[in-house]
Amino acid sequence: MNIKEKLVKIVGERGVIDDPGKMKAYVDGNSLDPSRAPNYVARVKSTAEVQKIVQLANEEKVPIVPSSSGIHFNGNAVASQGGILIDMSGMKKVVEYDERNRKVLIEPGVTWKDLGPKLGKKQAMTMNPLLPHAKSSVVTSCLERQPALNPQFEYGEPVSSMEMIWPTGEIFRTGTASSTGYPDNYADGGYPYGPGPIDPIRLLQGAQGTMGVVTWANIKTEFLPPIDKAFFIGFGCMETMVEAMYSIQRRRIGHECFALDNLNLATILAKSMSGNFSKLRKALPPWAVILILGGGRWFPEEKIAFQEEALRELQANVFPDSPLSEIIPEYGSTRTLPNLLRNPWPEDQVYWKWRKKGACQDMFFITMMEKAPLFVDAVCTVAAACGFDTDNLGMYIQPIENASASHVEFNFYYNPEDAEEVATVEAAYTAAIEEALKLEAHFTRPYGKIMSALAYEKAGSYTTLLKQTKDIFDPNHIFNPGKLCF
Repeated sequence: MNIKEKLVKIVGERGVIDDPGKMKAYVDGNSLDPSRAPNYVARVKSTAEVQKIVQLANEEKVPIVPSSSGIHFNGNAVASQGGILIDMSGMKKVVEYDERNRKVLIEPGVTWKDLGPKLGKKQAMTMNPLLPHAKSSVVTSCLERQPALNPQFEYGEPVSSMEMIWPTGEIFRTGTASSTGYPDNYADGGYPYGPGPIDPIRLLQGAQGTMGVVTWANIKTEFLPPIDKAFFIGFGCMETMVEAMYSIQRRRIGHECFALDNLNLATILAKSMSGNFSKLRKALPPWAVILILGGGRWFPEEKIAFQEEALRELQANVFPDSPLSEIIPEYGSTRTLPNLLRNPWPEDQVYWKWRKKGACQDMFFITMMEKAPLFVDAVCTVAAACGFDTDNLGMYIQPIENASASHVEFNFYYNPEDAEEVATVEAAYTAAIEEALKLEAHFTRPYGKIMSALAYEKAGSYTTLLKQTKDIFDPNHIFNPGKLCF
């Protein structure tokens, strides 16, 4: 019996794809990395099927790549060495919403488009990253550590507990979900640690499916604020903007809080790129902070009132030249922002990162927010030296855990059909990573061949330890080979 026949026995004939003409959806990684189709796609419906395929891959010594949904970025789910791709997009159960513990148990195929409306009916919400693609997996976004727009400390780790399958085929559950019979017992699954002194969740975070595959996870939720008040704060000086965000976060004011340059903000807010985009971008200041005050479930008006009072006091003393505004130039009222930011990008529109030129290569890392202006100057300089038009370089700064750190992201927009432009972007992107490493950027998610090669080269002892860990959990080295440093 060959591999295909064994896969058919597990998931059925309709669940196996090996026709190259039907694999387009599994080839594109939306990155500069080369694409490659797997040898087989197995569309699973249950944890048991995933486990059997992992066991089969070990027996046959063939690569295996977990894929959660219909869209991926950074080449995460591209089968760079062929093998079997496990398509979990059919595992779409929202198993349980737990209001008391503020979490929701979901399978990996649940997308941002799927989850939002279901939680909305319960007057609840998740902590979204910045306008995720409607077809992207919620579980994957959380495992990738995509930063939440709400920078409060309690949302820094969005996963409470989860079920995973190790590369050896064994099932493991984390935290209080590891108790026998969960979820049909007294354990609530909310406590993320244990059993033992290690935290297995962190082993899988940012690992691109090289250390195991998650079959469900408890994701933290929050009550949906009954009322909101959104502010637009424009800045001509980046250093002043950083100090403003520090002061706001030290006082724990607001729900969503982040900064965008005028390119990214105009790209998000423009009705059309050929219509009002240029006019909108010209009207916007170089940088803007978006801050949303959420009323909370209890005494919402009072909470909005005292937070706004504290905010206006900070504005008068810390950033007096940048007024709080409820109107965005050439756009209109900020009242639409809470609904926009608490949902994925509309599925019927071109994804916002592809609106400008058709494709986008992201570079992101963690640093102190006070160093962000230094990185912006350095990246713009080296990108321009490589011939990249920095008019097509977007920027996004997200404070993390009340600004104890920050996610700094550069978006290189380019035309994927223009070979010369692709080469220029690749050169600029590589030079930008090298420059950021010199400035001690912390690449917690070194995705893609270019970034991972440069980042791991700078961390020799860590890379050695990571490879030793891989040998323990994946002795046959079958899980997503060719990614990270493996």
